[in-house]
Formats: sequence, C-alpha cells, structure tokens
Amino acid sequence: MRFLRLFPLLILLCLLPGCSLLENAAVAPPPEDYVAEEDGFRYTKSCLTPQEQYVCDQLLEGLRDQVPRIEGLYPDNAMIETAIRAIDRDYPEIFWFSGTGQIETTYLADTPMEAAYIPSYTMDEGLRAEVQARVDDWTADCAAGLPPEASDYDKAIHVYEYLIDHADYQTVDQNSIVNIMVHGQGLCGCYAKTAQYVLNQFGVPCAYVSGQAGGENHAWNLMWLDGVPCWMDPTWGDPVFEGGNPGDGPAYEYFGLTTEELARTHTLDDVVPVPDCTSQDYNFYRRNGLYLDWYQPDGIVAAMETAIRAGWDKVPLQFESSGYGQAVSVLFEQGQVHQLFRRANENTDAGLNLNQSIWYSTNDEMDSVSIKIPY
Repeated sequence: MRFLRLFPLLILLCLLPGCSLLENAAVAPPPEDYVAEEDGFRYTKSCLTPQEQYVCDQLLEGLRDQVPRIEGLYPDNAMIETAIRAIDRDYPEIFWFSGTGQIETTYLADTPMEAAYIPSYTMDEGLRAEVQARVDDWTADCAAGLPPEASDYDKAIHVYEYLIDHADYQTVDQNSIVNIMVHGQGLCGCYAKTAQYVLNQFGVPCAYVSGQAGGENHAWNLMWLDGVPCWMDPTWGDPVFEGGNPGDGPAYEYFGLTTEELARTHTLDDVVPVPDCTSQDYNFYRRNGLYLDWYQPDGIVAAMETAIRAGWDKVPLQFESSGYGQAVSVLFEQGQVHQLFRRANENTDAGLNLNQSIWYSTNDEMDSVSIKIPY
C-alpha cells in the first residue's frame, strides 16, 4: 500500500522542471575509495572491494547491536550476500548471528531504491551475555596452559591440542564457537571457528577457509606463525573424527602444513585467494626430530626416547614419501619395532613391557605412523 500512496506523488513532482526525486530518494552506491573499519585480523573482509567492505561495516554495526532490521543498504543483493559471507567467516565472536537472514528491497516502479537485511539470531541478549561468559572462561582456561613468553608456534600447537582435547565431532545445527566452547561438540566449521577465534585472541592471525576433504564440504584454518602462512585442520587432527577414542590424542599430520601437503587430502574453494604455503618450519614432526627421510634405526630410537621422556603415550613419526613404505615394512612387517623399543628402553630406563603386542596406526596419505608406547 505504501507504493500506491507514493506513485501519484512521484508523477506530480516529476512534471516539474529539473525533477530529481529518484536520485534524492535512492540509496547512493557505496564509495569506491572506502577505507574499512580496523577491528582486528579479518582475512576474508580484506579480500573484498572497498564497496563491499563499506556494506560489511554497515551490517556489522547492526549485528553487534543485535537490531532486528538493518536498513539503508545499497540495493545490490550480490554485494550484501558477499558482505554477509565475509562476516560469517571473519567474525566468530558474533556468535548470536546465525550467518543467515533475508534481504528485502524497496522499489519505485522497476527501480530498486534501497535494501534492508533482516538477520536471523540464535539467542536473545540475555542468553548472549551468559554464553559470552562461558566463551571467556573457555578462552581463559586455554590461555592458562601457555608459558609467559609463548611463541606463535607455541600458541598455535597449544590451541590445536586443547581444542581437540575439549571437543568431540558431532552433528549440530550450525557452525558456531558456541557448540565447542559451551557444549563441547560440533562439526568442522565449529572447530575451525573456535581455533580462529582463540588464536586471534592470542595475537596469532588465523583465518577460516573452506573447500572439500574426504569427498565432502569442509572447513579448516589458514594461520600466520611469525608472519609465515601455513595450514591447520583441527577436525582431521581429532581422533574422534576418524572414529577413534578421545584419549588417543591429536594427529599432528594436520598441523603446520604446506599447501603441497594439504593438497594430498584437501581441495580449496575459490571464495578468497590464499597464499601458497611453502615453509616447513612449523611442521610438528620436523620441529621435534620426528621426521625421517627413510628407515633410520638410530633416528627412530631417538624419537622413541623423546616421546618417552616427554611422557607421551605414542611415538609419532613422519617419513619422506620415498622412504615411508620401507619404514612401515621394516618396522611392522619384519617386526623391528620391538628391537628399537628395547634400545630406547635401555637408554631411558622406562621399564617398558616388551612382551606384549605393540599397537600402531599408519596414515598412507600423510606418510606417518603412530606407535603406542608399551608402558
């Protein structure tokens, strides 16, 4: 009915010389030289055009205030949808926003005049305050395990381990940090957003990325350690995801990956451009003396001793692809693992029970093995 009231007025006014009602009433296009609000590390947002960033900041103001309707938007649905997607990927702390909503466009005749966005919220402001307190507690508990002068690597590996230890892979309604940080379970997007949120809180730039893995849609993280980009997938690092037991501990194959290593199991989508991650400096195995080019008995014994002295339950090892098959064959098919554990036991006086079977697992895609220490 509003249209019927305005239409006669429009005709009357446009009979006047120099009429410019449409220009005055329509929302102007966003400025092409807009400089986005500085509010922390926002990777997807940084990849948007200045106009898209302008719309993003308009939407953020309303979402933070949890308003039911965000009005005065330029009527470009694609631009609004792009901005919403960036917010959903870059702002895990706005957990009360579901990431979805409706766009309503006001027209005069066939001309779009302005748009409004009606967000879908998952909770009211009272519950939001309670949840925020729980999120803060989770973050503080995680931070308590960090040394005072923790490096970027220390922070990232700690968050990886803590997250995996405090989450179970379960089907939930939506991707949100609330699922992990309050309820202790969630899907891959929940893992990725939680890692992103906490690492950014700890001063380590971390982004949410998406694509496919294992034949399904998937989400994981791109992080910058000491300014160097590398990949991390806490979901695939969780033994529960692969049907294991929570006590099995993290799978370190999916931490500090290069792009080449990631591509063995993951395929990126084209939502945002990403850097080519080539540094192996943050590979868990390499940093801890657990990476070997081929079957090297002395190197494996040294790795066993490292694991025993650290109190680990298992010995994680990774091999160069060309040497992986030989290592698996000699260790397990020929049974040399018992002999090597015997040497490690003598050097550490660990009191290992070498009369029992030794359990192990292999990951042929990542050229890694995990050997349970026979305490």
